[in-house]
Amino acid sequence: MEEVILVATEAYPYAKSGGMGDVIGALFKYLPDYDFSVTLFLPAYRGVLDNYSFSLEREVDFYFGDAAVTAQFFKMEEGKQKIIAVQGKDFFSRERMYGYPDDLERFIFFSRAVFEYLVRWQEGNFLVHAHDWQSALLCAYIVKYWPSYRTKPEKIVFTIHNLAYQGIGRGDLFRLINLPGQFFTHEYLEFYGNLNLMKAGLIFSDVITTVSPTYAREICSPEYGEGLDGVLRAISQKKKIVGIVNGIDREVFNPATDSLIPANYDLSSREKKAINKEKLIRQFFPKAKDFSLPVISFVSRLVEQKGIDLLLHDPAHFFNLPAYWFFLGTGEEIYEKALKDMEERYPKVKAAIRFDDELSHLVYAASDLLLLPSRFEPCGISQMIAMNYGALPLVRRVGGLIDTVIDYPFNPCLSTGFQFENYSFSDLSKALTRALNTYFENQELWNTMVINAMQSDFSWENSIPRYLEIYRER
Repeated sequence: MEEVILVATEAYPYAKSGGMGDVIGALFKYLPDYDFSVTLFLPAYRGVLDNYSFSLEREVDFYFGDAAVTAQFFKMEEGKQKIIAVQGKDFFSRERMYGYPDDLERFIFFSRAVFEYLVRWQEGNFLVHAHDWQSALLCAYIVKYWPSYRTKPEKIVFTIHNLAYQGIGRGDLFRLINLPGQFFTHEYLEFYGNLNLMKAGLIFSDVITTVSPTYAREICSPEYGEGLDGVLRAISQKKKIVGIVNGIDREVFNPATDSLIPANYDLSSREKKAINKEKLIRQFFPKAKDFSLPVISFVSRLVEQKGIDLLLHDPAHFFNLPAYWFFLGTGEEIYEKALKDMEERYPKVKAAIRFDDELSHLVYAASDLLLLPSRFEPCGISQMIAMNYGALPLVRRVGGLIDTVIDYPFNPCLSTGFQFENYSFSDLSKALTRALNTYFENQELWNTMVINAMQSDFSWENSIPRYLEIYRER
């Protein structure tokens, strides 16, 4: 039985801040069903060690730049699954997962520590699957430093979850990496005088995957390549860049069995969705009297990527429409403050500025429309969850949103949501007008689209086999 070594900084339910955590959690959960054993390396965040039963397995000393450091490895094992949490210095015993001035140092250490573990103690046939810039350096260490007398990984797979985040920092941080000096050149890890950790994964992997077919094509273009499009175009001539749409866990996001919503429902009992809608409106809009108006939700990180500035361009235009607006998430302070200001000014706007997994289930179950007007979107998870709960997504036609939301204007009875083309206030406004006109004036079509959406299958059982093809291809 072959072993897959997953290396990432998030995995649901152990540690999660975004979609990457869902992907890693699903691979870790489902790969044993396909006759793989799985080892997952995670940083030893405070919550990981506090909330789960880890025990110290071993330690190793190595040079980190010019200083000697010690990495500790905590293990939790069950059947074919094993998690190893990596600790060192004070890098991971902090309140947050990310957002510190020394983030590059923290994850350079993480990649190096995982390499030191694998090169000493990993046995048998295995492949390595590293994720995003935080573990990209592991690919370089394996290619350049793996000794000939040790069994090498059969393959190195590297997944880009979001090319906008590349692990870029000061060039002098290269001293911590302990690779030869020629690797700080533009052919390798140098990027306009800075260090770029993402490039290590792109250059030193055998196969690159990303989280939707459209995004795999987009990142090779100047518009979406984030400065690496030239590198990616050159790499695509030598090895595969494969797009695999993320999935969702149907055991977690299932309105028929979800214990976090007031009323369960399925295709045959869609009318019970209204109970959840009324619950949300009564709880967050206590002065509301009309429960027939649509609920438009935004469940995502509050960052520039997600297109919130399109709404804020002319808030009166949107927030005076006959609809309730519910925002759930955290992110950049400018957007958090702006949304709280909108809440004060417009009675049909509510902004819950927090990460609240339990509340998100109620929001999906209560919503009629989910808004995701992204500048770019590698895949997106919320639109797939929304469809499961019978909420129609309204999305920009970009990245994974193209691959998951169907909008056939010439035959809307086949559609599962609404798309708009250009990143503009005008295009978003037109799409929203079309959606609201359908809701108020053509309930037959609306119900058909809801049925289509709820019948869409985004389960991981569809996505995992694509990863298996990558793993098994020789």
